[in-house]
Amino acid sequence: MNSNRLYEMSPEELTQAMLHALTYHYETALTATIAERNRHLRQARELLAKLYQGLHDGGGIISAQLEELYLYMAKGSLEALIEQDLCKIEELHSLATNLETTWDEAILNAQLQPAHVGGNRYENYQ
Repeated sequence: MNSNRLYEMSPEELTQAMLHALTYHYETALTATIAERNRHLRQARELLAKLYQGLHDGGGIISAQLEELYLYMAKGSLEALIEQDLCKIEELHSLATNLETTWDEAILNAQLQPAHVGGNRYENYQ
């Protein structure tokens, strides 16, 4: 993916791409050498930091729950890196896969919904 494509993406598509990359890094870390595993776990932590930074208070309870999940996964990534714990990496991969699948479904559902006319589309979540 080139940098021009990144600038053309909607926030939803950018999040989708980051979740896909997160899943990839955990999956690859499972079978990589120690040096490569460490690199993939560090990259996963960087992605989690970016996903965390993208959250905002207007997201309500969903944003708060994602915040907790991202922090848990970042901490788990550090633990897996230090301890070289493959079981922890499998858990993180499973969480990332579930997040990615859920996000993909949410984007698809949003595309199938009629466009909102007026009002704040988040007002029911606060």
